[in-house]
Amino acid sequence: MKRTIRILVVAAAAFLAAACSLTHLAYMNATFAYSNATPLLAWSVGDYVDMTDPQKDWMRERLARAMAWHRAEELPAYRRFLESVAARAEDGISADEAREAHRALRAYYHRALGHVIPDLAEFLAQLDPEQAQQLERRFADDNRKIALAAAKGTPEERRDDRVGKYRDHIEEFTGRLTDAQRALVAERIGAFADLTEDRLEDRRYRQKAIVALVRDKASREQVIPELRRLLIDTETWRRPDYLRKLRVRDEQMFEMVAALSATLSPEQRANVQKRLRGFMRDITDLTTAN
Repeated sequence: MKRTIRILVVAAAAFLAAACSLTHLAYMNATFAYSNATPLLAWSVGDYVDMTDPQKDWMRERLARAMAWHRAEELPAYRRFLESVAARAEDGISADEAREAHRALRAYYHRALGHVIPDLAEFLAQLDPEQAQQLERRFADDNRKIALAAAKGTPEERRDDRVGKYRDHIEEFTGRLTDAQRALVAERIGAFADLTEDRLEDRRYRQKAIVALVRDKASREQVIPELRRLLIDTETWRRPDYLRKLRVRDEQMFEMVAALSATLSPEQRANVQKRLRGFMRDITDLTTAN
């Protein structure tokens, strides 16, 4: 999934991380993540905004509530999804199956967002002008860092770095790819357009809108629909050319998954199954824990 989701404001980061996306589960111990999520996420919010003691208490309580909801309501659905993926992956995943899985993951992501948006809106409505300035400065600082990192090296070096990251993610599931498989991944991922500037423009648009809500002292009831527009109903405001680029990138990814899946050895398929079933065991442990 995603890693989803992509985190655009720090408060959203906290509440979205509480949703604990499947991509996060792929790279961390799920039990550890759940056990430590509330204090770590509250700390991350404090890194962007100097909260008052009552705000800190409110944040911890709402994060704990969000984690409890997610554990009870969402994790069982994630397990069923993983079961279906494991069954399909036994004999290879087609582009259509990859596309269907992507739609399902986006639906989980949006459902989690929809659940936490009211709390996020209430948090933003609590912030004062000084905290709005802190948020704005941190957003700008983060954006500068992203832009600087994205400009490092030549376009070829940045492409190779992107290919390497995708390859590492894939090998978390399959184990070591063969040279031919690595070449397939490099060719397909190397053809992806660099969307860094588009993503930065997205970030800045959302951040500006959120800071404006705080500065205008918008009420919780006013903030909720705006957050839904900014974080879920993105097709209503994104540029058509960016939407087209995203659709092209997604289709390239589905085709790459299908092409690579067709080349996996029995051992690599077993590695994928082992990884997926490890996630399922983690989810079972979490949902049955007292």
